[in-house]
Amino acid sequence: MRIVDSSLIVHVCLFLLSVISNPVSAMNGTTSGNESYSPRHVVLLGASVGGAWNIPDLPGRIGNSEYTFEYLCEYSADKSEDLASLFDREQGTPDAIIIKECSAFFPGEPEKIKALIKGWVGECRDKEIVPVLATVVPVVRFFPLRIFLLNLFHGKWRYPKDPSEAINEFNDWVRDYAREEDLVVLDLAAALSSGSGYLRFGFARRDGFHINEKAYRELDKIMIPTMNRVEFPEHLGQEE
Repeated sequence: MRIVDSSLIVHVCLFLLSVISNPVSAMNGTTSGNESYSPRHVVLLGASVGGAWNIPDLPGRIGNSEYTFEYLCEYSADKSEDLASLFDREQGTPDAIIIKECSAFFPGEPEKIKALIKGWVGECRDKEIVPVLATVVPVVRFFPLRIFLLNLFHGKWRYPKDPSEAINEFNDWVRDYAREEDLVVLDLAAALSSGSGYLRFGFARRDGFHINEKAYRELDKIMIPTMNRVEFPEHLGQEE
């Protein structure tokens, strides 16, 4: 009976383990060595959508370790002070900032918001932080009527303006401006829209304005593919 060399068995076992843990590098004859890369840190700067999304837990929900996420809440359309605080950080400086406005700001003053966004993009680039723009989540069809009926139920007589047209025009501008400036867009509207510029009823809470848990799980699906399109400066996330 032939006796198999024990060292050969050890080498075979080690090779199989390397294939299981990293099949591509094992088959190509390369190894990752002792390289260690820190995940990209991304801050979502927005209002209610960001808070209820629970973005810090996103990597754990979907099993991704390439990014860490942070949510910074600002219920005003002007987020200048929040951005300044991010720029001044000594630790936890983001690699990218997702700038998101809320449907509550529309019809409002969209031209003022556009001017602010243009300024923020320049400031982010000056700080070598990647700006990412988000589209505004639309409202459901017949949103004003829905709010009017809810107000009546609470003894209030108020019929709001329909923000849908202003939101859709603003989202078109976000996409166009992003193409001009070579920016990545987190297209929340496209992910949750019915295709006619309105939020799908199945993604809406009772007010037709805030989104439900089903909608947030839909947004989970687009975050990492969107961030993977971002071109980070080479010095960010390099070997530690």
